[in-house]
Amino acid sequence: MDIDINLVAHAKDYLDDLARGINPLTKQEVNEADVVNNIKISRCLLYVSDILGEVIENGGVGKAQKKALQPFDVHKLDLNSFIYTGEKPVTVSLIAEQINSLKPEDMKKLKTTAITNWLVDIDMLSVVQINGKNHKRPTPNGEAIGIFLEQRDGQYGPYYVVLYNENAQHFITDNLSAIIDGGYN
Repeated sequence: MDIDINLVAHAKDYLDDLARGINPLTKQEVNEADVVNNIKISRCLLYVSDILGEVIENGGVGKAQKKALQPFDVHKLDLNSFIYTGEKPVTVSLIAEQINSLKPEDMKKLKTTAITNWLVDIDMLSVVQINGKNHKRPTPNGEAIGIFLEQRDGQYGPYYVVLYNENAQHFITDNLSAIIDGGYN
């Protein structure tokens, strides 16, 4: 079966619009109560859109065969290129994302959980149970290096996010070898 890349691209555009709560035919926002505004539906649409994007990139076929990736290696990173956020604290996900942007393509990614599990083990974060779910919270040691909680308002009400200031970001990048050598990734 031949795949029409233009048709696939058009379908991807429709899915992207729907995932953002926009009617792809009229380009108008859909009603807030519309099913496409359900977070689970929206995420599903984005997932399928990403798959279509891969099909487009690969010239009409599904995922390209993955090459075996090398283990994450701190020594192959140019951490001098890491951009610290200065006054703006960030989540650990953004820290991991930026570290991963410095790695070669043939290397496995640094997982966010590698960083947070290491921080738990060295008593910078603790794990607390809230409503039957585990959440990480900064300990006094973590607060001393610049890890803190911030309350935010979300779709389902207020929630807390753990943020890392520039000092905490330096602490993580300075200790990447300990995270990797400790087997956290």
